[in-house]
Amino acid sequence: MKIRELISQYCDKTEKKGNGITIYSGTATEPIETPELFAYMDFLSDEPSRKIWHSDDYRMYLTQIDGKITVYEHVRLANYRIQLLDLKEKYGEKKEMELPDLADAFAFASREHENETRKSGTPYISHPMDVASILLKENASHELVLAGWLHDLVEDTDVDIETIKRRYGEQVADYVDAVTEPEELRQAADGDKTQNWKDRKEYTVRKMTRANSEVKLLSCADKLANIRDLISDIRMEGEGFWDKFNAPKEDQEWYYRSILEAFATGPQNIKDTRAYRDLEECVEQLF
Repeated sequence: MKIRELISQYCDKTEKKGNGITIYSGTATEPIETPELFAYMDFLSDEPSRKIWHSDDYRMYLTQIDGKITVYEHVRLANYRIQLLDLKEKYGEKKEMELPDLADAFAFASREHENETRKSGTPYISHPMDVASILLKENASHELVLAGWLHDLVEDTDVDIETIKRRYGEQVADYVDAVTEPEELRQAADGDKTQNWKDRKEYTVRKMTRANSEVKLLSCADKLANIRDLISDIRMEGEGFWDKFNAPKEDQEWYYRSILEAFATGPQNIKDTRAYRDLEECVEQLF
């Protein structure tokens, strides 16, 4: 059954909230089946009294609790994420390992990036710290924040995706893999990073255009952390700082504007997130 058919069949009340949420409610005497493009959240459900589903495609979630049907439709992505977090807070079991997991990811990333520095000379671990912080402020999932800590490991160290999967789970590994350049492009970059810079960036723009909202948000946090550092470094060192990059300023502008467009494209766009708006402002400030 499609979600609109379910709403039409079971819901006789509609309430619009000022924060961009529409709530449909009604009753159903029989258990309902999972609607198309929805996923059943078994870890929040308590059969037979409570069932909960969510849909990233529609930015909705659906509950059937003690015979009452409620559909929450979200105009803005942020509302959708916040409401899902509220559901997890209300019905989910507390994950006592979350903070230790984050601490372990920080220690792991710190160790692997130990001998690396940013172009400014600062320790490289400052960048994953910034990315994770941006994601935390977006109320991103635990897995996405972990991926923020770990997102550069495959490209910049000897750590592979299988190691990340074994230590932190398949979802975290999938997020990291989604923002990692393919091996053939990385191998080409080992020879002359300037020569294939455009190929690598064009690949990233194409991939982010088709990515889901979580992957776009992870990539956006990465780009936002980078451009904030760049603005600060140019303020301190002057326009000559551009000479440290593999592409000139005009090519960098093309890339940042193209990736912004990719993040804003399609039903999985992230235009309403703080990270996207901050990145947009930084691009206008820098270029």
